[in-house]
Amino acid sequence: MTGHAIEEVRLTAFKSFHGTVLPLAPLTVLIGRNSSGKSNALDGLEVLSRLARGDDISEALESRRSAAGPVRGGLSGCVPHGSDRFSLGCTVSTEEGPVGFDVTIKVEPEVQIIEERLTGPTPNGIKALLTSGEPSTQRADIDASWHNGKPGRNPRAPFRSSRLLTSQLLLRVPGDSHGENDTLWAAESLLGALTGAFHLDPVPHLMRQYVPARDTRLRRTAENLSAAVDNIQRHDPSLFAQLVDLLRGLADHDIERLAVTKSELGDVMLALDEGPLGLTPAREMSDGMLRFLAIATSLLTGDKGLDTGTSPLGALDGSLALVIEELENGLHPSQAAEVLRLVRGAAAKNATQVLITTHSPALLSALSGDDHQGVIVCSRDRTTGTSLLTRLTELDGYATAMGAGPLGDVVTHGRLMREDRGKQDYAEFDRLLGIG
Repeated sequence: MTGHAIEEVRLTAFKSFHGTVLPLAPLTVLIGRNSSGKSNALDGLEVLSRLARGDDISEALESRRSAAGPVRGGLSGCVPHGSDRFSLGCTVSTEEGPVGFDVTIKVEPEVQIIEERLTGPTPNGIKALLTSGEPSTQRADIDASWHNGKPGRNPRAPFRSSRLLTSQLLLRVPGDSHGENDTLWAAESLLGALTGAFHLDPVPHLMRQYVPARDTRLRRTAENLSAAVDNIQRHDPSLFAQLVDLLRGLADHDIERLAVTKSELGDVMLALDEGPLGLTPAREMSDGMLRFLAIATSLLTGDKGLDTGTSPLGALDGSLALVIEELENGLHPSQAAEVLRLVRGAAAKNATQVLITTHSPALLSALSGDDHQGVIVCSRDRTTGTSLLTRLTELDGYATAMGAGPLGDVVTHGRLMREDRGKQDYAEFDRLLGIG
């Protein structure tokens, strides 16, 4: 990966997770049984991304005014059972070295940050660049010190405890020394990478209306897909041609062209020209076709075509981390390999990380051996009930299991070479993958 990419998300104490790390590759595939915690893991990245925009914590996680709505379960749902706080962190790779971030947020009786730490590269190695102190019991403040690279104690000042301290650094630290500039650069790199996380959740029935032609940056629900595609057609004909070719590969009938119709007010709506069948407007297109178009559009355009929201003042642009749950929804199994090819191409061309969940055997079977490094198995600890994340390649029995055939077959049918297992017990491998 090039650019500033998220290497891992630390689910330190978040929802069903405790002390767990989600590693991110150019393509990360989360698999596991229902209720194992896959969505909770994605929510950890979503929460970090929202907080990185600098909004108040309650507004960021519970606002119903934004298009994304509240995070799943709201603010209180982020807290593990029996606690009054949650903790998250991440590491972002940069050309200078890793930038680390960790935060603990208390939700009762007041919502406030009680601990935050930022680390990053300096000429003298990785240093603590922002360290919080004790939150104030009298005011909505928390003291924090930041690295300035000068002899003696680092400067310290009160910060608002109702939003990320790191997002406040950009307006608080003057940058009067090399050390302060190192601190600001690390903060900007972190915030830029986190705000580049985009959760695509296409809702087909919302895509069937006329939308203003100027609304060109694809939103989370893809409700403005028609305007986004119209913009591609007008400004990037070669990219538009790729989109049409992908669409033709999906359909089981001829598609002569992808058209954009306009209302009397200048609003736009997609339509398919299907030759003898005539023009099919978006309001009559299938859910699967619309969902595929939204996914393909987001992958082909990268962050330039997506409404990733506002970033804090001064935040550096990071690479896009595109999150899609149940990628296979609405797609025929025969399209799995084509969708994966599209995902890989986007990751290589647009510096895009793609994080997906799937239950599709066809999609899992289309993964290459190299892709398996990014497959993460989510499961529940039988004793504690906490969620666990394990790399597929690190599971006992992985090598023997893969000798039985494609991953999709292994997951659905348990077609393992049992005669080659020897005395080792592979029941746990089967259980984690939902076999048998």
